[in-house]
Amino acid sequence: MAGGLVLTLVFQLDHVVRDYPWGSVDQIPRLLGFEGDGQPVAEIWLGAHRLASATVARGEDDAGASLRDIISRDPVAACGPSAPPELPYLLKVLGVADPLSLQVHPGAEQARAGFAREEAAGIDLSSPERTYKDPWPKSEMVYALESFDMLAGLRSLDAIGRILAPLTASSSLAGAMAEALAVGGRDGLRAALTVALMSDEASPDGVTELVAACRRQLAVPGDDPGPYAAPVALARRYPTDRALAVVLMMNHISLAPGEALFVPPGSLHTYLRGLAVELMSPSDNVLRAGFTSKYVDPLSVVATVDLAASGPLRPAVTRHDGVRLIRPPAVYQLADIRVSGRSEVPLGGPRVALVLEGEATAFTALGSLHLERGQSLFAMASEGDLTLRGKGRVIAAGLEPG
Repeated sequence: MAGGLVLTLVFQLDHVVRDYPWGSVDQIPRLLGFEGDGQPVAEIWLGAHRLASATVARGEDDAGASLRDIISRDPVAACGPSAPPELPYLLKVLGVADPLSLQVHPGAEQARAGFAREEAAGIDLSSPERTYKDPWPKSEMVYALESFDMLAGLRSLDAIGRILAPLTASSSLAGAMAEALAVGGRDGLRAALTVALMSDEASPDGVTELVAACRRQLAVPGDDPGPYAAPVALARRYPTDRALAVVLMMNHISLAPGEALFVPPGSLHTYLRGLAVELMSPSDNVLRAGFTSKYVDPLSVVATVDLAASGPLRPAVTRHDGVRLIRPPAVYQLADIRVSGRSEVPLGGPRVALVLEGEATAFTALGSLHLERGQSLFAMASEGDLTLRGKGRVIAAGLEPG
């Protein structure tokens, strides 16, 4: 144990606010009960990521210390003997008013190699051309608190072909994508993506022509307008962005409150609007294809997209005694707990919990902490079971119980 320290506290946290321009000015303040300042509140981060660690809100010795530093004092006590020596997830709340960038995340081998390559090249972590901020793969799960719209994963080859078919007569870009798709299989999907993001046909004029063809298709009686509505809507903000062509190839998903979707590495996606919790691996590695003023790398995006994936993944959900437990195919798990009297948190390892409604007092064998709406905590793995008492709603992240 580092320095003879005994770490046996449940820490109240101060979260990190991210004011990205796509964020909503009121969704997260309304949810957590604080006054907004008219600026976007896109995300709050509750974790120990090297770029934006939460801090300890109060305590005689540790107030103001970063959660990352608290964990580093004794990683085994904090995260458990079998976990990595840092918090193996990052909990966020997202308030989305405008679309995020169209993006994909790397897997383990690609993340390690990319991070090492950019470190060796001396690219600063804050550089706009820095892609790999850490050596970790990135998966994520989004859990809707209100209705939440997103694009995630590619449609089947046949479905994309049917969507493109009525556009080809009036859009050279749609025609080139359809021709590339005719190669068939995964090669056809990758060829169509390449045409959409990197071909001469995907010029500003070509994209404008494609959007106009989609707009005309919306007026065709009897046709399903769904595949054509998204690019038309997104074109109001990004009128000549090449990513608009890729939207035609993607699944449009609307999550109702309480529904979740898991986005593995290699899955192309963007979030369009809504309020949700996001639980993810502690990585900030993002390869962007469009819908952003940040650095885009279409070549890497095309190479990274997993064309073998079977589509968006709905994680397993169990319900018991007011607790909804969401279990994606990842190391992390999420619990949505309706506290009424006494509730057990069905998670192990290091845990982060956030009160969304009402109030709750958290108890472990070695301590307790009272929290009200908008307040959060970190409980070390060594604290053992975590129990909540009170009346309200709590979102908690952690690992499979040991």
